[in-house]
Amino acid sequence: MGTLDYIPTSDGKFLEWVKILFAYTEAHAADFGLDPRGFGDINALIEAYEAAYARAEEPNRGSADVLAKNEARDTLKKAVRRYVKEYLTSNHLVSDDDRKQMGLPVHDLKPTPAPVPTDMPAGEIDFSVHQQHRVHVKVGKLTGKAKPPKVHGFEVWRKLGGDPPASDAEWTYVNFASRSPLIIDYAQTDVGKTVYYRFRWVNTRNQPGPWSELYSAVIP
Repeated sequence: MGTLDYIPTSDGKFLEWVKILFAYTEAHAADFGLDPRGFGDINALIEAYEAAYARAEEPNRGSADVLAKNEARDTLKKAVRRYVKEYLTSNHLVSDDDRKQMGLPVHDLKPTPAPVPTDMPAGEIDFSVHQQHRVHVKVGKLTGKAKPPKVHGFEVWRKLGGDPPASDAEWTYVNFASRSPLIIDYAQTDVGKTVYYRFRWVNTRNQPGPWSELYSAVIP
């Protein structure tokens, strides 16, 4: 059921569902560790809503009948939500099959593994500070999004000086950062050299995604 409301929206289906829910819950009260005496108030609200719903469905109904039906439905819905939250949602005695029988969401308690990143990051090198590069890595064409979902951060690799790298063997790992910018300081002897960079996203399981394009900047 995901994030959708588990309570049916139409009046008729809501009445049918809530009667099934509490008939099942009442029949399995001992299995669920519930006090059956607690069903009295709920059943009274169900009966009141059923009667108001029947009057509102009659051909000669009036606006007062529709209003009474809506008020009875809203009161019952609030009571049902409260009861489900307090006695059923986190009740370990209620199985997934029980939840299906009652029309309640089945919660996936096993966390979904973070997928391997598929997006190629975009980069920007700020070299306005002497002997320093501020490396900004973001989603796509620097859209403003910090990183894709389930991504822990990014790796920065470089080649310092010389021609652009021609093979993977020429790249050196610099650092990992969970957010931008990553500040990289350089020695005085490196001033004037060109640094070539590439980046890749890494998920929460330390699995990397595809490499970015090649970026370069001179050390000021």
